[in-house]
Amino acid sequence: MKAIQRITVMLLCIVLMASCGTRKSSVEKSNAKADNNTTLLQNIVQTVNANRQSETFVTAKASFAFQTGSKTTSLGGMLRMKRNDVIQLSLVTFGILEVARIEVTPDYFMIVDKMGKQYVKAAFRDIPFFDGANIDFHTLQSLFWGELFLLAESGTMPAEKQFAKSADGDKVTLVNADSRLAVLTFIVTAIDGLVRQVAVSSHRTGVSPYMTWDYVEFSPLGEKKFPTRHDISIAAGSRPFKATLSLSNLRNDSGWETRTDLSGRSYKEITADKLMSYLMNLNR
Repeated sequence: MKAIQRITVMLLCIVLMASCGTRKSSVEKSNAKADNNTTLLQNIVQTVNANRQSETFVTAKASFAFQTGSKTTSLGGMLRMKRNDVIQLSLVTFGILEVARIEVTPDYFMIVDKMGKQYVKAAFRDIPFFDGANIDFHTLQSLFWGELFLLAESGTMPAEKQFAKSADGDKVTLVNADSRLAVLTFIVTAIDGLVRQVAVSSHRTGVSPYMTWDYVEFSPLGEKKFPTRHDISIAAGSRPFKATLSLSNLRNDSGWETRTDLSGRSYKEITADKLMSYLMNLNR
C-alpha cells in the first residue's frame, strides 16, 4: 500500500490563438482574449459541478494494469459504485476467476485476496498513507468519478472562491492550497465542464506531484459523461507505481451486494504489505 512514484501524463492539446494584423488589431485581440478568459473563469467551478455524473449507481467492466518497478500486472474485472456509499473493484484472471476485491466505504478500506483466503481491512485513519494525506472515502470517490474535491472539506461541493484560476484557451487550471497538507491542481476543459487531470503536490516549490490522476477518455452514462480511462500515478516512497484503469459497458445497475460478507468463511486477516506482495506475484 506504500507503492509509489510519479508519472507524467499528458493532457489535451490546446488550440493556439493566432495573432496577426496591425498593432491595433493585435491589442484588440489581446483585450478580447483577456475578456473571454475573465468570463470563462467566473463560473467555471459551477460549470464543472453542474456536469457531475447524476446517476447514483455506476457499474462497468474493468481492465486494470499496474506497474511497480519493471513488473507489470494486467487483470480484468468489474467496477461497481454507489455514490456516497461504496466503491467495489473486483479483479479477475482467465476471464472468470475473481482473485481479489477492493472495497471502499466511508467506514473502511478493504482488500480481499480470494485465492489466498486472506484480507486486510482498516479505517482510513489507520492507514498512514491515507491519514497523512487527509484522504478518505469521499476523496477516492471524487477521483473515480472525475469530480472536483477539497482535502480540507471532504464531501462538500467546492465553490468558485476556493480556487485560484487561470485559463489558456479552453483549458482552465484550478488550484486549491487551503489544506496544510497538499496543493490540489485540477485541469478542466470549459467547453464540456469535464475534469481532465488532478495533481496532488507538496507546498514546496519545484517538487513534482506525488499523485496525478488523468482522465483520458469519457463515455455517456445517462445524461452525463463518465471517465472511462484513468491513468494514475502515485509517488510516495522508493517503489514506482503506475496504473491504468479502462472501463467499458457502462451501466447504472443496482442489483448487486454493496458489502462483501466474509463471516463464516475461512479468511485470515493479514497486514497490507504482505497482501500487496502476494498480489504482485500472481502473474509471475
